[in-house]
Amino acid sequence: MNQKVRSSGEPGNDQPINLCLFTDSLEPSGLGEHMLTLAADFLERYCILFVCPPSQHGNELLRRAETLGCTPFVLEGENESDTYARLGQALLDADIQIFHCHAGIGWEGHLGIQTARAQQVPAIIRTEHLPYLLTDPAQRAAYQNLIAQVDHFVCVSAEAYASYLDTEIPHDKLSVVRNGIRAPFAPSDRTGVRQEFGLAPTTQLVLTVARMTEQKGHSYLLDAIPSIVSQKPDVAFVWVGEGPQEAQLSDHMKRLGVDSDHLIFAGWRQDVPRLLGAADLFVLPSLFEGLPLVVLEAMARSVPVIATRVCGTTEAIIDGESGCLVPPRNSQALSEAILTALSDTQLSASWASNAKWRFQQEFSAQRMVSETEQIYQAVLKRNQPQNRRKKRQPGPRSPTHADGVARHRSPSRPANIGERQPERNPSWIASA
Repeated sequence: MNQKVRSSGEPGNDQPINLCLFTDSLEPSGLGEHMLTLAADFLERYCILFVCPPSQHGNELLRRAETLGCTPFVLEGENESDTYARLGQALLDADIQIFHCHAGIGWEGHLGIQTARAQQVPAIIRTEHLPYLLTDPAQRAAYQNLIAQVDHFVCVSAEAYASYLDTEIPHDKLSVVRNGIRAPFAPSDRTGVRQEFGLAPTTQLVLTVARMTEQKGHSYLLDAIPSIVSQKPDVAFVWVGEGPQEAQLSDHMKRLGVDSDHLIFAGWRQDVPRLLGAADLFVLPSLFEGLPLVVLEAMARSVPVIATRVCGTTEAIIDGESGCLVPPRNSQALSEAILTALSDTQLSASWASNAKWRFQQEFSAQRMVSETEQIYQAVLKRNQPQNRRKKRQPGPRSPTHADGVARHRSPSRPANIGERQPERNPSWIASA
């Protein structure tokens, strides 16, 4: 691997910086895409250990990370203790200096952070991809105990940030870095997509991309479909995603008398940009979010968006200007908004145009990567002088598994930590 020495942010101190991007989420959908977006840019300057547990989607995420150039680490072992002993050894072998944990909800990521702290990793960052939702006293207590082990917390939206102000996280350890994506590209294939789903070329296609869980609110959209179809018989709803509520939603669909010509369960797809390019409307009926990446994808593809007025989504969509927001759990409001958008194509085209401009101004991957790197720099600058790690005794190495994939390898490409300060938190950067 080509060696390039980059600045660590300390004057006169050039040394390699190794980064671990970590999640223990078993369904790392939007969270995983966020990690890949960071990795794709950071690989020019960092050497990345990419950690994720095995699952259908986790294995695909690791495959894509390895294709980018990351070193994949499958978070598994004979038991929990063995799993995290292996992780600790990997962090030691790779000389990880930044451990960036990505959590889908508050109870995720604790053991990874504790392992990184035990290995004296100089900078431990945790990104919260959802607002603070913990209600169980034991889970809340465990989260409070975690706070001291994390150097800095990042929230993906301002509304998520506000929810964490009620925890015991010191305000100077909490920042907002809004989600950003690279604009997805796929050739427009309106006719081909409709043919694939057995639809007429003139069918108005309403797309939803979301895991089939209670959080995503599919049932409220399903309850709206009969009234929409009665007035717009040439409309078809295409739902992309899988999840524990799929069978329940299918049964509910039959009870409502909605046929497969008007609601198509498309399963898990890897061609979402192509489907967005064929859609007349994108609908996301979530009950809560952090800042949904798929809404940003729709905005970038100039697809008009109807979504619920929930955390994060309200920061992406300006109601009546760059899309339409309705109250969550409100099927009638969804029905009325969808019928309006499908009937008034001039209005929906205006939403789409404004949304694309807003995406370009506010939600680029470059902005997200830059703000994240500034946090890395500030935490390293603050922590490294007093937290130089002592030489540790290596533990047992993880073997290469039967599939030929090494569960960890030591990164060797160094990194570049930039000089620019983040705009959102000047007080803590100034004191770093």
